[in-house]
Amino acid sequence: MGRPKKITPIVEKAPAKVPGGFDVLPEQQQFFACFTDKLAALAHTFGYYKVDTPLLEDSRLFRFWQETFKHKLIETGEDKSRIAFKPTNLFGLARAYLDHRYFEKERTVKWFSLSPVAYETSDGLILQHFEWGFQIFGETSPIADVQLINLLLKLFGETGLHTLSLEVNNIGCLECRPLFVDVLRNFFKDKKYDLCENCLEHLEINPLNILACDNLSCNAAAAEAPVFVDYLCEPCRRHFIAVLEGLDELGLVYNLNQKVVGFPWSRKTVFQIRFRNAENVELVLGQGGHADDLIVSLGGPPTQALGFWGNVETAAAALESAQVKFTHKTKVEVFLVPLGDLAAKKSLRLFTELWSQNIVTSEFIGPGSIKTQLKLAESSKVSIALIIGQKEARDGTVILRDVPSGMQELFTVERIVEEVKKRLGR
Repeated sequence: MGRPKKITPIVEKAPAKVPGGFDVLPEQQQFFACFTDKLAALAHTFGYYKVDTPLLEDSRLFRFWQETFKHKLIETGEDKSRIAFKPTNLFGLARAYLDHRYFEKERTVKWFSLSPVAYETSDGLILQHFEWGFQIFGETSPIADVQLINLLLKLFGETGLHTLSLEVNNIGCLECRPLFVDVLRNFFKDKKYDLCENCLEHLEINPLNILACDNLSCNAAAAEAPVFVDYLCEPCRRHFIAVLEGLDELGLVYNLNQKVVGFPWSRKTVFQIRFRNAENVELVLGQGGHADDLIVSLGGPPTQALGFWGNVETAAAALESAQVKFTHKTKVEVFLVPLGDLAAKKSLRLFTELWSQNIVTSEFIGPGSIKTQLKLAESSKVSIALIIGQKEARDGTVILRDVPSGMQELFTVERIVEEVKKRLGR
C-alpha cells in the first residue's frame, strides 16, 4: 500500500460565522432550555396550542411587512413565484389560519410559536433570531389583553427575571389614528431641525416612529408632542380603559408610555415588557398588541388579532445578566468506565439497559486510562462508577465502584442493574 493521499483543504480557512447569526453553545443552552420549557408549560396552562409554520413562504405573504420596514426579505426564485425566509412568525400563522379555514371552525384560536426567522437589514446585514410569541385570532375582549399580559409577566417572573416594567399605550385604530398622525406630523414639522436623519424620513412616512426614537435631540423635540389618548375614538378609548382596569384588578403595575408605538401593523392597545439588570442596562423582552387589519389584508374576513412577540436570545441574555442559577434536571447518576475495545463494545448493552430503567448514565467517549476516566466520574459528582476491563468483558462481570469511598465490588452482568437500582434507592 502506498502512502495515504494528503487531503487538500476545500478552503484555506474555515469561514467565520455569518454576521448577524448566532451559535447556541452548551453554556447558553441552559438559558434557552429554561425559557422555552417554561414557555411551553405556561402556554398549556393558559390554553395556547403550538403551531409550526414553514421557514419558507411565498414572498407575497410578507408584502405588508416589506411596505412598512426598511429591512429586506431573503428571497429566491422567479419574480412571479418568489420564495422568502420568514422575517417573523405572525404572517405564517395568519396564512395557516386562512389556509385551514379556522374562521369557520372556531370563534377564537389561541396559538403559540417558536421558530427561527431571518431578514436582511437596510445596510445589508443578515439577522437571524429564534422568535417566540403568543397569538390569538378571532373574537377578543379587553380581558384577553389583560390575560396575555398576565401570562407574560408570569413567564418572565417564573424564569427568574424580577426587575420588570410593563409599558402600555394605545395608538388608535384606522378610524382615529389618521387624525392623530396628521396632528403629529404638523407638530414635528416645526421641529424638523431637531430631528435625526431617520426621523426626518419617518416624518413623512410614519411620524409615530419619531416618538420611539432614542436620539436625545428627538426625545427633547417629542417632550411636548400631542398625546395619543386625546385623539382616540370612543371604541378605542373604552377598550383602553377596560384594559387598564383589568391590570388594576390583578394588581399589575404599569407605566403609560407614549414611546411605545408597536409594530407598523399594530392597532389599539400596545405594550412592551422590559427588564433592567444590576448594571442598569435595559432590555426590551418583546412587544405586543392588536393587528386587527391583518387577516383582511390577506384576503380573509374581518378578524381580530392579538399577540406578543420576542426572541429567545434576548430572554436568554436577560437570564444570564440576572445571574439566574439552574440545576440540571438530568443529573448524571452512573459513570461507565470501559477499558479497551472489547469492554467498550460490551458497555453499549449495559448503557442501554441502565437507560431503559431511567438511570442517567454517562461515559467517556474515546480511549482513556482508568485514572482519567475515574477523574471524570468524580468531576461528574456521581456516586457509582461501573468499570469493565478486558477480563471483565470476557468473564461477563462488572466492577461497581463507590466513587466517594473508592470501595469496589464485583458483580455479574445479569445482577449489576438491580444492584445499581438498589444503591440509588429505586
